[in-house]
Amino acid sequence: MKRNKYDELRRIYPEYVSLDQVHRICKVAKRTAKYLVENGIIPAIDTGQKSWRYKIAMEDVIEYLQKREQVGSMIPCGMVSSRKNKKESDKKSFSEVIERESNTDIVKYFKSIYRDYDDVLTADDVSKITGIEKNSVMKLLRAGTIKSIMTYPKYIVPKPYLLEFVATQRFLRYRTSSKRFLEVLEGFEEWKKKK
Repeated sequence: MKRNKYDELRRIYPEYVSLDQVHRICKVAKRTAKYLVENGIIPAIDTGQKSWRYKIAMEDVIEYLQKREQVGSMIPCGMVSSRKNKKESDKKSFSEVIERESNTDIVKYFKSIYRDYDDVLTADDVSKITGIEKNSVMKLLRAGTIKSIMTYPKYIVPKPYLLEFVATQRFLRYRTSSKRFLEVLEGFEEWKKKK
């Protein structure tokens, strides 16, 4: 299925694409596309021209998309954020508060906080349980990063699929200053102390 998706991109786009096309293909902001190219995350030829400065091989864009599916964003947190007033120190991640080899604690914690939920969860439930904003949850579901048994427009996530996701590095390294996420994170720290 993934191969077909990339074959479709190869069919639609020419051998070389512009920065504007990269932003549309990768579904990222224009400043993010520029960061990816200017920092060599997606290789490009700098033509020096104003109208089409970067010449980017479609195969390099596809290679980036494949890597992104495996390892998540390759851009350090906050590097392309438009929120100038948010400090990186205001954001925390689970990886900062768990001890080495204690991913099982994360799974136990999430089992405990969602025990009152049904065996299958909605996107809203996933957002409430994890503290990840709803639009980010929807992106993760669409990308298949969080597995589901039903797809757009209504995603249904069995609890075991959510448990699988919260033990991944993608989730453990997730950072946001969202109030709900920080509450979930603080809840984990409290839960750990009581263990």
